Amino acid sequence: MKRLVMICVMLLSVVRLTVAQEQEDGYTKYYHANGLVSSEGTLVDGKPEGWWKTYYESGILRSEGGRKQFQLDSLWRFYSANGKLQTETFYRADRKEGLARRFDTTGTLLSEENYVADLREGVAHYFHENGSLYQEIPFKAGKEEGRGYEYATDGRVVSILHYGAGMLRKREDINRADAMGLRQGQWKEFHPNGKVRLEGNYVDDRKQGIFKEYDALGNLKDMVKYDGGMVDEGAGEMLTVEIKRTFHPNGRVASLGSYSKSGKREGLFKEFSTDGVVSSAKVYKGDQLISEGLVNYLGMMEGPWVEFYATGEKRAEGAYKEGRKEGDWTFYHRSGKVEQKGKYMNGSAQGTWKWFYEDGTLHREELYRKGREDGASAEYDEKGVVITKGEYIDGRKEGEWMYAVGDHREAGAYKGGLKDGAWIYTYDTGKKYFTGDFVDGEPNGKHRWYWPNGQLKLEGRYAMGLEQGDFTHHAIDGAITLVIKFRDGAEVRIDGGRVPPPYEPGADQP
Repeated sequence: MKRLVMICVMLLSVVRLTVAQEQEDGYTKYYHANGLVSSEGTLVDGKPEGWWKTYYESGILRSEGGRKQFQLDSLWRFYSANGKLQTETFYRADRKEGLARRFDTTGTLLSEENYVADLREGVAHYFHENGSLYQEIPFKAGKEEGRGYEYATDGRVVSILHYGAGMLRKREDINRADAMGLRQGQWKEFHPNGKVRLEGNYVDDRKQGIFKEYDALGNLKDMVKYDGGMVDEGAGEMLTVEIKRTFHPNGRVASLGSYSKSGKREGLFKEFSTDGVVSSAKVYKGDQLISEGLVNYLGMMEGPWVEFYATGEKRAEGAYKEGRKEGDWTFYHRSGKVEQKGKYMNGSAQGTWKWFYEDGTLHREELYRKGREDGASAEYDEKGVVITKGEYIDGRKEGEWMYAVGDHREAGAYKGGLKDGAWIYTYDTGKKYFTGDFVDGEPNGKHRWYWPNGQLKLEGRYAMGLEQGDFTHHAIDGAITLVIKFRDGAEVRIDGGRVPPPYEPGADQP
């Protein structure tokens, strides 16, 4: 009898579950504890489909967008707790695809970024608070690559930013003025195609030194020397640029290049055989050899080339094919020791690449496919100890990764280039430094930090990247020193006292 009752209860539970599942499909609303709607939309097979909206506990719209086959698939908009639009992003099949915009609390546009298959691609634009352009940053396959610009609020280019493999390699500050508004240092003007039109230096708003003028193709047109804002007439003849040619006995051009009257070489120099074929090519800047090799009949780099530092040391060597790097390339420290080496295919890194310290010790090793990291990656300190280890898939970190950072070690997993799941940091002693979970790169759930003696240092909860509830700070002996209460990422109470305006959620920001 007892067994029969248990079977009946189990069957009833299954029936209730089935009915509940059937009731969930269709247009559905979920509610906060205060009775206000937290989200609403259509469920199909218990999963969100079509247009969905979520709300803050105050009833203000938090996000809205469409889903197709349960995946994000439309323009999605996200709002702050006071109802202001914060971001809008296009999605296709759960991936960012197209333009993404961010706004500040007043509605002013902060950034515009284009995405292809969830990776930033093309030129991203970032803006000042007054709405004027602040930065233009080029992206390729999710990483900064190429030349970017930084602008003042009046539209002046004030920095040229050179990126490579996702890192800022060089920053060139230009077009700057002092507190009195006087031009100081290097100034540059540009053609509409981005090529430099004019460059030179100012001292107290006066031209000083050599000013160079270029055509739209980047060829040097003229050089003029200034002293205290006045043209140095004595230097004018010396600085004039002219194209010089030499000839073979048969009348064909033997060499071609541009010189200043002082004898300095500028730009591309080509030497030709007696039948008119280019036999060598060299690139100069201020009479300093920058690179040398061969060019084809179209003027594109072809065959072996060598590049040099501005100080004359060999910087790199390898080959080109129709203007693109191809085959084995080696890069050097100024000391002449190998810095990195690997292969290119059609201008993109391919296969195993290795980096070295100056003493020859292996620094980093990665696998590439079509210019993107793809496979195992490891980085070592100068003693050969692993400090970073993991794997890439198509340019994005995937699976388990480990980092040795200062006095602690970090370990966890990535999914699609974003932190995902549990991450644990430990001190060199093996004791915990941090524990917490991530979802799509955002902290989620309980996060805890610890003192070296094992005592809890800080504890708090996140909900998809936003702090929620109490964040409790502890002294090294475990005593509570501070409690900060958060709501949707904003501080609302500190040690029980309300945070005064303008810091309350929903309040107008200054």
